[in-house]
Amino acid sequence: MARRWLLAARRPEVETALASELGVSPLLARLLVNRELTTPAAATAFLSAKLAEHLRSPMLFRDMARAAERVVVALRAGEQVGIYGDYDVDGISGSAVLLTFLRALGHEPLLHIPHRLRDGYGVTEPGVRRLAEQGARLMITVDCGAVAHREVALASELGMEVIVCDHHQVSGTRLPAYAVLNPIEPDGGFPFAGLCGAGVAFYLALGVRMCLREAGVEALPDLRRYLDLVTLGTIADIVPLLEENRVLVKHGLRELAQSSRPGIMALKTVSGVGRVTTGTVGFRLAPRLNAGGRLADAVRSVELLTTADAGRAEQLAQALDQENRARQAIEIEILTDAVERIESRGDADRCSIVLASPEWHPGVIGIVASRLVERYYRPTLLIALNQQTGIGRGSGRSIRHFNLHEAVKACGGVLEGFGGHRMAVGLSIRRERVEEFAELFEQAVRANTRAEHFTPEIAVDAELALCDIDDAVLADLEQLEPFGMGNPEPIFCTRAVTVLSRRIVGEKHLKLYLKHGERALPAIGFGMANRDIADAGTIDILYSPAMDEWNGNTSLQLRLRDLRPARA
Repeated sequence: MARRWLLAARRPEVETALASELGVSPLLARLLVNRELTTPAAATAFLSAKLAEHLRSPMLFRDMARAAERVVVALRAGEQVGIYGDYDVDGISGSAVLLTFLRALGHEPLLHIPHRLRDGYGVTEPGVRRLAEQGARLMITVDCGAVAHREVALASELGMEVIVCDHHQVSGTRLPAYAVLNPIEPDGGFPFAGLCGAGVAFYLALGVRMCLREAGVEALPDLRRYLDLVTLGTIADIVPLLEENRVLVKHGLRELAQSSRPGIMALKTVSGVGRVTTGTVGFRLAPRLNAGGRLADAVRSVELLTTADAGRAEQLAQALDQENRARQAIEIEILTDAVERIESRGDADRCSIVLASPEWHPGVIGIVASRLVERYYRPTLLIALNQQTGIGRGSGRSIRHFNLHEAVKACGGVLEGFGGHRMAVGLSIRRERVEEFAELFEQAVRANTRAEHFTPEIAVDAELALCDIDDAVLADLEQLEPFGMGNPEPIFCTRAVTVLSRRIVGEKHLKLYLKHGERALPAIGFGMANRDIADAGTIDILYSPAMDEWNGNTSLQLRLRDLRPARA
């Protein structure tokens, strides 16, 4: 698929002033300006990302004082606290934060994580009743609950007060909860809307710790040790790695690297993780933690992150690794089926993809929807139909310039329920209304897009000559880490590069040896084996320079992002 290369516009005066003020290289200044960090104060805060200086007070949340004091009351009165977490990595890791924190304060909370197949998404009536029956008097939701009006009201009827820790879209009316901590709430008080559920749970722990400290309690948990858990959820949920999230993840990656938690150590072992980066968290650790919730029971993933038993941790990590392999096999089957159906229908003129099948596993369709967006670059919704109930559970993924949540909301009249955000949604629908929904959704996509929106774009930071890539450039790039949503790894362009050699590695990947001027370097294009590049041809490339570690040796390599025949 052709991609549009968008070279960032230069702002020479701003770049020069920033380089002078900060004492950094012109390249680093340019990269900062490309990320809209145009003032010395903003750039310094971004580069340093210090815990003590750049994490804002939890009390900025409108309901934080109320929420934290209620938890303290429960602890002192010996009231049973119930944690109600979501089944994805964000909910799992956020639940682990609160579970570990409350245990450190001498309290053993109840835990409920819904089963994806039996219970469905979000806070459910059976889950609320279960916690009430077990004696909970305070229920804390993690990564769910933002729109659970009936369920929160039910909890109150059953004698439980509710603290909602969530980051999803809210409805127009206020929840009947004791306290709501949601950074996306218009009047929620917190100035950064990008926290994930685990981040909100961590902030609740910060607020409780602050209340206890003010009350004279001195022996309190060091919450820096919890940043490994917060980082798992923040990276896995693909929230912007800016402001608070950047601070949490920058320090959390260090905690992950040196974590003494038996579960994290075992998880890194089965995942083959050496150096811990946002990439290894997102593509190796998170999928295994997610596997439990996708195919079976996510409670085991929480247990893995919280157990002190190394033997049990190893068992759980091995089981999740096996389930992840099973998930990968199911994913391939569904993807193959979906692609065959799309290609056979001849729907090239459609602006959206909506497919349904009773053969698909509801825990895997979200991943496949992402794969289809990568392949066809269309807003995509896949629906797994339950033959017994006639209800389908759908998962959708979007493209850059299209608000998926708003489009699904516009089709809400034919749905049983839905939720999510701009780039991803979940929904439920009756089987007989799928075709009607598909047409309504297609109309919504057409009404809110233009032709150019269906060509993926790659933002390019700067043009470089290969001879300019040295240790200083790599050091500049390292200062920008961690990379992720909102702070992408810098991408550079070099034109008229000569291909000295090419070969296929691992069936899917393209290995090139490239020359530009007097410099020759190896390059790897993951998933680019089908790109038609002739030896001795001349190409333009987009890439990120990185150090490649192999068999104990380290060398510079270009990670290709895109390539094309050289243009004049």
